[in-house]
Amino acid sequence: MKDLFDEIDEERQDLPKLKKISKEVQKKRNYNFYQQLAVCLFIFLFIAGVIMGNLFPACSETSELFATCTKTEYNLTLTLLFWLGSFIFCSMIYGLGEVIRLLNIIASNTSRK
Repeated sequence: MKDLFDEIDEERQDLPKLKKISKEVQKKRNYNFYQQLAVCLFIFLFIAGVIMGNLFPACSETSELFATCTKTEYNLTLTLLFWLGSFIFCSMIYGLGEVIRLLNIIASNTSRK
């Protein structure tokens, strides 16, 4: 019966060289329309979140006599919620673009055979 360490020595493979890994990581990716739309839309919605925080300020102090807001401040909660929602929405669009890209790769591979 073989020892566990002997099996590991037999099946062991050398790690890939750093140049090979860096070339694979740094290669240029082509983004389709949905992925480009998701990135542009996220940048637009990020800026819109900042504007929304300014348009709808949060009340920090109220008048005891009239129960009205006397001091307002930037609405950070609304901005963060807007950013979170836009990130999830744009991630879904980007994911749809990724699925379409993978399906195009599969279609091109099957058409060659």
